[in-house]
Amino acid sequence: MTQTFVQAARLPQTDHDQSAVIAEAEGRAALEVLEKLGDDDWRRPTDCVEWDVRTLVSHLVAQCEDNISLRTMLRREIAGRRRHRGKGPVDAHMAAQIEDHTAASGPVLVAQFARLWPRAVQARRSRPGLMRLAKVDTGMPAAPRMTVGYLLDTIYNRDLWMHRIDLAQATGQTVTVGDHDGQIVEQVVRDLALTWREAPIALELTGAAGGSWLIGAGEPVSVVRADALAYMRALAGRDPEVTLELVSGAESALSATQRARIIF
Repeated sequence: MTQTFVQAARLPQTDHDQSAVIAEAEGRAALEVLEKLGDDDWRRPTDCVEWDVRTLVSHLVAQCEDNISLRTMLRREIAGRRRHRGKGPVDAHMAAQIEDHTAASGPVLVAQFARLWPRAVQARRSRPGLMRLAKVDTGMPAAPRMTVGYLLDTIYNRDLWMHRIDLAQATGQTVTVGDHDGQIVEQVVRDLALTWREAPIALELTGAAGGSWLIGAGEPVSVVRADALAYMRALAGRDPEVTLELVSGAESALSATQRARIIF
């Protein structure tokens, strides 16, 4: 291959300070989408099962509140387990989040997000080192436990980023891509490589947030190409029929690449 592919498993994890920079940039990008939502948008369905636009935005506000107040997070954890025994712990917690905001209008939620997101970023940044080393369940049976620090520094930014795309998709807005988008995509690809158990591939993601990476150990058996944002949505479970192009190599790489899932 003449193109340069980077070993994705060797990519450095986003550090504490860079995480805050990404969070601030993503908060601004998300707010641009939120402020464009009109009266006809709030009841539009999204790719998140059971959530319309207003419900999704209420989740974003609640995430901020959880980041700011550990007491609020714990209260919702307990409430979710009590009220939603049929759901997994993560889904039960999110259900409790939504219940706390059923009466809020869309515009009120947008104003709350604008006020709370910067505080949430600062709160995550200030969590003590010992707390950051603790491990939490991801809610996905096949996924490993992660440290609180990884949740704070990487997953919360990734979650908002994907939900920004969800909202843009649901309301017909164009997804604006900046420098920080590429950093978020890079960390997703890093996680993909660290959990990859199939034959090694070279993954080429196109678009402004894309790049070229080696996934798996050893010489790649195939080169697979996809649009970066489209493949991120596939990894998040939004689009299991994502369009993948086999540039060269074994066709079995397409199904493995399509089946892969990463926590968002």
